[in-house]
This record gives sequence, C-alpha cells and structure tokens, in this order.
Amino acid sequence: MINKNISIIKNSSLVIMILSVLGAISSVSAGVWYYNNTKSCENMKNILAKNIVSYCLYAAILILAALIFFRIFRSGRPFTRGNVWAVRGIAGVFFVKAMLPTFFQLSELGILKTGVMGTGSIFIAVLFLFFAEIMRYGRLLQTESDETL
Repeated sequence: MINKNISIIKNSSLVIMILSVLGAISSVSAGVWYYNNTKSCENMKNILAKNIVSYCLYAAILILAALIFFRIFRSGRPFTRGNVWAVRGIAGVFFVKAMLPTFFQLSELGILKTGVMGTGSIFIAVLFLFFAEIMRYGRLLQTESDETL
C-alpha cells in the first residue's frame, strides 16, 4: 500500500513538473511576443519593460516549482532541504515582483514612492515563507521518522 501511494505521488509530481515547465515556456514566449508586437511604440517603453520583467519572474517561479516537483518525482519525498530552499526562492521572487512597481515608478519619475508596492505579491511571498517553514518542520519530522525505523 505504501509503495502504491509513493508511486501515485511520483506520477502526479511528474505531471505537475511537466505543466510547470510548459507554463514557464509559455510565459517566456508571451514576453517575447509582447516585445515583438509593441517595441515600435516609444511611449510604451516603460510598460513594455515592466511586462517583460513580470513574464520572466513568472517563468522563474514556474521553473522553481518544476524543480520542486522533479525532486519529489525522483525521490518520492517532498520534505527535502532543496525543496525548502526552492519554496523560499519562490517567496523571494514574489518579493521582487512586489518591488517592481516601485522600481519602475522611480525610473520613470526619478522619485521613490513607496505607496506603489505590490501588496498582493508581498502577501503571497509571506505565505510562501510560512509554507517553507512548514516544509522545514516536515523535513525534521521525516528525518526523525527515518531514524526511528
């Protein structure tokens, strides 16, 4: 029964990993398409740069997610040190995404306005940090369980 459950976890992780990679490829493709179709508009240069950076950040998040699910597919264990660091990396990318409006406001106006931060991205980043701590604790419990056996 345990081997069947591990097999199900590995197979579903493989599917999610493939979907994450496809999502990352489509995100980068959308950024390239957006760049090719709007680069002639000089007054849209700042919006163009912001959107391309956003597409790249989304691709980075999906690549980190694919890495997490690849590790689960390979070992059958979700609570590994590498996965904890990857979840923290996703939180870091969301923090960068939250700072993006502030950075582009600074480059456009030459002044720093902190009120334009992406609060939704900060909230998601904090949630991922909480999730990373839960995974870290799960790793500790998994290690203790392995030592007991």
